[in-house]
Order: sequence, then C-alpha cells, then structure tokens
Amino acid sequence: MKSRWSGIVTENFSYKVVALFISLILWLTILGRRDFVLSKDIDIELATAPGTHVVAQTADHIKVKVSGPRSALKKFLESSLSQSITLDISQKGEGVVYVDIPLNKIEVPLGVRILGVRPNQIQAEVVKVKGPNDEQKGQ
Repeated sequence: MKSRWSGIVTENFSYKVVALFISLILWLTILGRRDFVLSKDIDIELATAPGTHVVAQTADHIKVKVSGPRSALKKFLESSLSQSITLDISQKGEGVVYVDIPLNKIEVPLGVRILGVRPNQIQAEVVKVKGPNDEQKGQ
C-alpha cells in the first residue's frame, strides 16, 4: 500500500511540481485582482442663456467615487487633473434652478465604474444681466 502511494506521488514528479507552481500563480493572480476605490473632485461650470448669469450656486465642484483596476484608476487621475463638467442651464430660465449631475458627462477610462456622485444635484440662482440700456430707462 505504501509503495502504491509513493509511486503515485513520484511518478511524473516534475510535471506535478510545475502544475502546482502554475496553479499557485493563477490562484494568487485571481485572488489579488480586486478593484480599488477612490474619490476625485471635479469642477462644475454652469452655462446660462445670453443676458443671464449665475449669482449663487450650492457647489462649484462635485466628488466622484469610482472603482476599478489600479492601472485604469491611474489613467483616470492623470486625465482628470484639469477635468471640469459644463452643464447647460440656458433652457431653465431665471430664478432658482435645480441641476442634476448627469453621470454620462463624467469621462472615465475603460474598466472604471462610477459608484456615486456627491452632491448629485446643484441649486443655482440665475438672474438677468442689467445692461446699460436698463439703467438709462430707470432715470
């Protein structure tokens, strides 16, 4: 019985060692391949209609939480150093407007997922610009 087991273990021993080594490498590679999470601040710019401008807004940047492989997140950090999002609020008119942050405006590399955006809505106050003609009418 003992010689049977020793024969099974020692037969093609070099192939078994190589197979064990390859399986350990694959196991460690798959086990160590987890996604990383990080947050990045991105500036927000609001585009208004001609003759109007934003006098106040609740936030001038958003915090984007993303997840993905380390190499893709590195690309995201490098590409978004000067990234800003321009949101068109020209159709919303004057007064207090609420602007939702669309996730499709945030550019991320392949393999990176957006987990969340804070704040996901910005409140802005839009007023009409007083021109030189408006001041003359008042006098």
